[in-house]
Amino acid sequence: MKPTINDVAYEAGVSKSTVSQFLNKRYQYMSTTTRQKIAEAIERLEYHPNQIAKSLKQKNTNVVAFICANLSSRFSLELLASIENYFQKVGYSVIIAKTDDDPNKERELIESFLARQIDGIIVFPTYENKEFYESLRKQKIPVMFVDRMLKGVDIPSVLLDNTDAGYEATELMTESGHKKIAILTLPFGDGITTRVERMEGYEQALGDKKIDYRPEYVINCQVEDVDDRLKELMSLDNPPTSLIVTNDMLLETVLMWVKKNNISIPDQLSLVGIDNVSFASLFTPEITTLAQPIMEIGEKASELLLKIIKGKYDSDKESSIIRYKPELHVRSSIKDV
Repeated sequence: MKPTINDVAYEAGVSKSTVSQFLNKRYQYMSTTTRQKIAEAIERLEYHPNQIAKSLKQKNTNVVAFICANLSSRFSLELLASIENYFQKVGYSVIIAKTDDDPNKERELIESFLARQIDGIIVFPTYENKEFYESLRKQKIPVMFVDRMLKGVDIPSVLLDNTDAGYEATELMTESGHKKIAILTLPFGDGITTRVERMEGYEQALGDKKIDYRPEYVINCQVEDVDDRLKELMSLDNPPTSLIVTNDMLLETVLMWVKKNNISIPDQLSLVGIDNVSFASLFTPEITTLAQPIMEIGEKASELLLKIIKGKYDSDKESSIIRYKPELHVRSSIKDV
């Protein structure tokens, strides 16, 4: 049986109303010791105050939530547009939030939205909340993963074939004769799918082409550290001739650094970006990219979430992980060597 608020009260040695005050964050008349007892009881019992699957069944709000990592990325904004377009057509509203890849913030947002009895959630999940998502699945709360997946959690996921994207980006460079190929990625964190898989594709392509893997050619950092890391990279005794940039925010930063430092693309450095962005075709020279079919990803995630909400999703007939192939846009940023 699922633990109840009464179980938490008994475990913590307090009244049910005190637990209720704690859950609603009314702490002004509550001692630190009492708060700690309740928090520990909730953790021991694995009680989730957002256990409202029953109320979700009783009342539809025609509201869904889209929770992404950030709203600075053009990918996230275009994905949001796709999701909003889909749900507006079927009479739903979409509320938006970002987590900054903070697992605690992610969980708090989901619990807050569920407490408001939204009908379902599309989210960029983090691995640290694996058990939390599994508990939501068991409660039959409608959740869809997008852009990422969590191994071992049976929640449908819609995302790019990231390994293929990393492989194809690397292969583009090798086909032009490059052997000194660097890669720039955001921190892997807790194993974020897009970052890990694109790196795996890069490594696989190097292995298949019999090109040595050079750890000094791998930059794994936050956006604000890109300038310094690129300076270090290009100051190596044997600098790379090409660079794979693994997302749109990083590509924008790289292009600003290139311009500021008068680096000639592709004469001094060949570039390919993963994620298509509008400015890639506006830069001189135009940047070759491997694009995500963002509209299709957003529509498919929305379609599946709506099926789950309406009880029409059949896990035996539907694939739990749907991957889309990247779309190659060949432009002028890769030089033959």
